[in-house]
Amino acid sequence: MRTLALAATAAFAGGALLTQTVIVPSWRAAPPEVFLARFATEGPITGATVFPFELASLVLLALSIRGGSARWWWAAATVCSAGTFVLLLYFVPANLALLDPAFPPRDVAGALAAWNRWDWLRTGLGVAATAFAVGAQLSVRAERRR
Repeated sequence: MRTLALAATAAFAGGALLTQTVIVPSWRAAPPEVFLARFATEGPITGATVFPFELASLVLLALSIRGGSARWWWAAATVCSAGTFVLLLYFVPANLALLDPAFPPRDVAGALAAWNRWDWLRTGLGVAATAFAVGAQLSVRAERRR
């Protein structure tokens, strides 16, 4: 289970990094009307692809905390993963606003700039969760060698 926790967390972090380094820059470079048309399909597909890994990460990390010397590593990874869920308080309304056909094109640049900042935070939390989960796995391996 702990290996699955690490795998799901790394998959989420990888998806978040891909979103931030490839998808978001292409959205920001597009004219507002083009972005809104693309986001109508790319936004939900991106979310549907990444969210299951985010959810699996949180559940599996939380289940990994129990017992052992690595529990603090697992707890730190879980806290980071939980942080990505707290950010849904921003992302759900922001995404729904961008999916609204009445969203004003003149507001796209500002909305995307804010979205980008919050998504870098989510990405950082995902990468940190992965690093803590790797630390946990390494700690467990080191403990077994003793």
